[in-house]
Amino acid sequence: MIKRFRRKFIAVAVLSLSIILFASFGGIVLATQFRTDREITSVLRLLAQNKGQLNQKAARKTLGPDSNKDSLFKYRYFALSLSNKGKLKLVDNTHISTISASDISSNSASIKKAIKNTTSEGSIMINSNPYRFILVKSKGSNQTIAIFLDTTPITASYKHLFRVAIFLGISGLIFFTLILLLLSNQAIKPIVEAYEKQRRFITNAGHELKTPLAIISANTEMEEMIGKSDEWTESTKEQVERLTMLINQLISLARMSEKDELVLERVDFSDSVKRAANSFKSLIQKDGKNYNIEIEPGLFVNGEKQSLYELVNILIDDANKYCDETGQVSVNLNKGSLGRNAVLQVKNSFKDGKSINYNKFFERFYRSDESHNSQKGGFGIGLSMAQDLVRVFGGKINASYDGKNVILTVILKLRK
Repeated sequence: MIKRFRRKFIAVAVLSLSIILFASFGGIVLATQFRTDREITSVLRLLAQNKGQLNQKAARKTLGPDSNKDSLFKYRYFALSLSNKGKLKLVDNTHISTISASDISSNSASIKKAIKNTTSEGSIMINSNPYRFILVKSKGSNQTIAIFLDTTPITASYKHLFRVAIFLGISGLIFFTLILLLLSNQAIKPIVEAYEKQRRFITNAGHELKTPLAIISANTEMEEMIGKSDEWTESTKEQVERLTMLINQLISLARMSEKDELVLERVDFSDSVKRAANSFKSLIQKDGKNYNIEIEPGLFVNGEKQSLYELVNILIDDANKYCDETGQVSVNLNKGSLGRNAVLQVKNSFKDGKSINYNKFFERFYRSDESHNSQKGGFGIGLSMAQDLVRVFGGKINASYDGKNVILTVILKLRK
């Protein structure tokens, strides 16, 4: 249990840091991307307004006061004209060295297609480089001017920041996880100590209580032997038996938590369920209830034989205790829909089950109805023990209600 708690502590801490890093670095990257995209749009519109040229005075108004004649050299662009007949002509390529008339000719089909599919602005790849373009209608002629801006130098800082953010994020997570692995035992030490003290108290107190209970039981039996048997001695015997059962369950629960790991092996789940189900047959039928057993043979899972048998016993015992009078208890074991899991369902009819919170069924000492539970002799420990066992086996357990029946479901992965 302590190992599982430590793993959860580390997982939650790493997940929390991941969310913080993702939000922080992601916000910075998105803000940079937005600023970069806005810069590209602003430069294109400046080029459109100034007939394919960048004016320093106009650039300062649009791009900010830091823009000067030298800073404008980072923008690489060229202009084309497109006639109504679809003929492309290179108008200006003095501000870029990687585009020539032959490049325009070889990419004319894709350029025409890109221009045709937009009415104002668009994007295109030319010679494996990304470009954004803007269309300007030429006054007094039937031509359209397309100004293309190479976005590579503008987006370079954004892409570099993105790579740095990923590197720092992953490195930070790895470093944080390593530190947490080294120091997590110290972080959870107070909780571990409190848990160990609680476990030892339960075990020691349970053993200490067994002695006076044994004496009370022996004294009661002696009184019966000398002829003093009455309803009071019978009640004392019942309460001693009830208290002894509670102590045994508490000690079993403490010992189960004490074991870090059971020795798991390939176990015949079908056989364990069959043996446990058959052991309850006479008891359930004696109480006047219907009992239905359906077990698919040959289902093997990863578990521990005696603990698996005890798990099934707990579920069937709970179903029998809370089944309606003259109701029905069902035990069904089958393969899951995908054939990967063994699914055990233990059902009992319970007409008053609508108002019960089934999410709390596996909490220790939980009672949905105090008076009902006390009548049945339960303590709210059995299902908690069942949940611990299922977790050790690497499976899942849940409780539900279908309108007529309480259904306890255990899902364990099949093992060939």
